[in-house]
Amino acid sequence: MIDGSKGEGGGQMFRTSLAFSAITGKSVTIRNIRANRPKPGLARQHLTGLNLISQICQAEVKDAELGSKLVEFQPGKIKHGEYSIDVGTAGSVTLVMQTILPVLACIEGESIIRLTGGTDVKWSPPTDYYTLVLFPMLEKIGLKCNLDIEQRGYYPPGGGKVTASIKSTGNLQPLKLESLSEPEITGIVNTTGLPIKIAERVRASALEVLPEAKIQIQYRENGPSQGVGIVLAATDSQTILGASSLGEKGKPAENVGKEAAINLLAEIDGQESVDIYASDQLLPYLAIAGGRCSARELTGHARTNVQTIEKFLGKIFKTENGQSVHYMVSK
Repeated sequence: MIDGSKGEGGGQMFRTSLAFSAITGKSVTIRNIRANRPKPGLARQHLTGLNLISQICQAEVKDAELGSKLVEFQPGKIKHGEYSIDVGTAGSVTLVMQTILPVLACIEGESIIRLTGGTDVKWSPPTDYYTLVLFPMLEKIGLKCNLDIEQRGYYPPGGGKVTASIKSTGNLQPLKLESLSEPEITGIVNTTGLPIKIAERVRASALEVLPEAKIQIQYRENGPSQGVGIVLAATDSQTILGASSLGEKGKPAENVGKEAAINLLAEIDGQESVDIYASDQLLPYLAIAGGRCSARELTGHARTNVQTIEKFLGKIFKTENGQSVHYMVSK
């Protein structure tokens, strides 16, 4: 039994519980789902992730419906393949992928996942963060992921379309990341349905903070929704650190670029091996493959992921928390 009111009390515990139920083959009952959110229970993106992982591991599910606060999940055999699913709103496609990627990583094979929903929305990783930061780190352990962003989806209409290709060896190598030494900074400003001058202002303000950065603009004149965002990455042979910012009504374009650049600079100055957002996203792979990483802060999502994973695997994480937090899993 997993109590979704514990930890950060949001969707993280739900996603991780489903993933490790499928990985371990252990049935799970999750109650008090998203108990600490203004609208508790399953929202559209959580239900989409549940439906998709159910297909991938041929699970039997009870109470898979919008607003459900209790779900029973009995996994079957994990199977690579081609899957398509529509969130139906601007719910995050990256959070849907967050549910299934660790599962597909555990077995050898290739999958194609077609998703429709939000590609650049609040409270979730932008798709460019996956392509610039997360996916290159996962390739180090033997999980190759590519993401084709066919069209962007912003809040509230959504409508973004992506196709993810996922190839796993099924025998992941330990993830061992060290702090940056001589990073190269790159980035992407994406915009759809807005004047390109807005994207240029976002890029210019980021360059004021990080003048050495190489930032490209991906501009689309029309799409199902309109918006602007930026993702920055600091990269060397050791690791990758990322930061992002999203435009919203009343937020000047200059603030969007500056915010992302200042956040990336804080990650670089922290001299740790992953940024605070990657720290929780990488924990499932550390649990599966072993390895180590460190972040400048122990986030609520990371703490929740540790607690949830250890519900299934027992005490596996060695966590040192001083000025920064270090995670280690021995295999």
